[in-house]
Amino acid sequence: MKFTLVSLLALGSAPVIRGLTLQKRASNSWGGGNLYFLHGLSDSDQEYYINTLASDKAKAVRLWVTELNAGCQKGSKVVSSIPDLEPDSIGTYNDTVLDALDGVLAKLVTKGIKAIISPHDGNAFGLNSCDVYGKAYGCSKSDSAGDSFYSSTTAKSQYDARMAHVLNYKSRSSGKAWSQWGEAILAFDIQNEPFQQAEDQASNNDPNDWLCGRAGNMNALINNSGVKLATGGVGGDQSHGNNLMPKAIECSAIDLISIHGYVGTANFWSSNLPSMESTAASNNKLLYVEEWGVTTSDTDNFDSQASAINGAGIPFVYWEFTPGPDGTQNCWTGCCTGYDGYEVGLNSTKGNVQQALQSAASRSAAQDWSGLID
Repeated sequence: MKFTLVSLLALGSAPVIRGLTLQKRASNSWGGGNLYFLHGLSDSDQEYYINTLASDKAKAVRLWVTELNAGCQKGSKVVSSIPDLEPDSIGTYNDTVLDALDGVLAKLVTKGIKAIISPHDGNAFGLNSCDVYGKAYGCSKSDSAGDSFYSSTTAKSQYDARMAHVLNYKSRSSGKAWSQWGEAILAFDIQNEPFQQAEDQASNNDPNDWLCGRAGNMNALINNSGVKLATGGVGGDQSHGNNLMPKAIECSAIDLISIHGYVGTANFWSSNLPSMESTAASNNKLLYVEEWGVTTSDTDNFDSQASAINGAGIPFVYWEFTPGPDGTQNCWTGCCTGYDGYEVGLNSTKGNVQQALQSAASRSAAQDWSGLID
């Protein structure tokens, strides 16, 4: 879908994102990585991973409020199982996962790295897992399995309560509620890939106003603390065409537009990111690539796609940088399982992680991230 939008910059007024004025002035871009399993690693593995990323000039790591099973998965050694936030029933919380994530946040903030936190997975209606919301509202591989979750008034209230629980969690290290800890947290996703399993609702522009409604309630808890709200990749991969959903773009409670793309070519990024950024900026939003992945069979490799994203001046968070072997490497202490083919190890020849991150940090950004990323 193509949008016809008027640029506020062209009118000579600088758009404002809650607490920040988006000027077209110099600001460096930035890079980082997802690690789904980071909160389950040993302290030494966490420190190795974070210290390595910091030395490579990473500025963000994306974390997940998710259960983990002990074992070696996708290049990450999870030392003990961690239950889901709502392991057995909706509204009954087990904070073990939040405690584990809080320990990671404490390590990240000392290295000048901020977190993007994904508080729930829109693939949990049977595509990747089946959590308590999937069990209550629909669980299958279908692209419509989440329909009732996104349309139900009860489900909205239940999800709002989950978000309030996460945002109001008080950090043991800082003494602050996460919603107020802007030094450590760049943003909360509203959800990871909302409407991934409700494709009709995504293509019909969220007829039940789920996205902006949840954002408004989360925004009230954040209350201008400096922590931002991100879309989390609406509809999943941008091949579905929903990352720039009009209601997401137009919602004043949303600050950041998250692009998810497993596209295979560098040309996709160089051809599409400028117009995506323009659309976001015209609606007072910052834009970044929150997930992108490269397999060995893609037309263009990791280095080429990273160069294209950096060349456009758009920040990125890769899916995913792993502390251990990425599946293309020999395993030195036993092979992991469950690789999806997109992993890049910190020391892998599959891609030059250090070069990609350092290049991002040295490039001028297409938008001004001053005050959010230092």
